[in-house]
Amino acid sequence: MFGNPSVIVTTPEACKKVLTDDDCFTLGWPSSTVELMGKKSFISIPADEHKRLRRLTSASINGYDALSGYIPFIEKNVVSSLEKWTTMGDIEFLTEMRKLTFRVIIHIFLSSESEHVMENLEKEYTVLNLGVRALRINLPGFAFYKALKVTYFFSSISESSQFIISNLYSFN
Repeated sequence: MFGNPSVIVTTPEACKKVLTDDDCFTLGWPSSTVELMGKKSFISIPADEHKRLRRLTSASINGYDALSGYIPFIEKNVVSSLEKWTTMGDIEFLTEMRKLTFRVIIHIFLSSESEHVMENLEKEYTVLNLGVRALRINLPGFAFYKALKVTYFFSSISESSQFIISNLYSFN
């Protein structure tokens, strides 16, 4: 797939062999995906660093105590979404579930409930997600090209945030 040797397995035994045998099988992503996600993203860092960062980022969502604080928000959004879907006629269920899940994730990690922020981030994420799964064709109109523009947008937001935060700390 994507011009690289790939292994596709379907049985539980084969999946266990592939996922636990680090000597014969290595995790890999297409170079286009690495280009979009960044060389310091979870998909590009060494295994030991990945485990460390995963522990840090998942701490806020692992376990009953951590998740129980989010239940009212999740319930409110699930009920609201179900009510909205009943008025929409035919829906693409996977797309609507992705939107709902994205809303919950953004709330948990960014503490944002702003409808405007949620919609804009979800649209940009969708473009990026389509580009990650597309061939690396960097021409206007293609999914990879559009996704690359989104990464520039997210990078500029990140750089602006870092600049603001570093300047706030310099005034202390």
